[in-house]
Amino acid sequence: MKALGLIVNFYKSFALACWLITLACMSIAYTHGMSTFTVIFWFKVISLGAIVHFINSYKRNEFYYYKNLGLSKLTLWIATLSLDFILFIALIVLTLQIR
Repeated sequence: MKALGLIVNFYKSFALACWLITLACMSIAYTHGMSTFTVIFWFKVISLGAIVHFINSYKRNEFYYYKNLGLSKLTLWIATLSLDFILFIALIVLTLQIR
């Protein structure tokens, strides 16, 4: 349970950027339909890569905090990016279903 709280705390630092990108992708998917899925998918992947690069350089000292509490950098990134990407796919599918 402690690890989940730490992962959520870590995700909060860049959740707004991820959600704004997801909302933009949902808007594009709703407007243009399934034909834009490939572009939206790669836009999200590249955006997540940019966020990872920015957070790794901007908060590199903060990773020691999580390491001391038993979570490696890789664990933090896998958990948060997996959760974000699963939510992204679910919301895009839901948006395309509504359309």
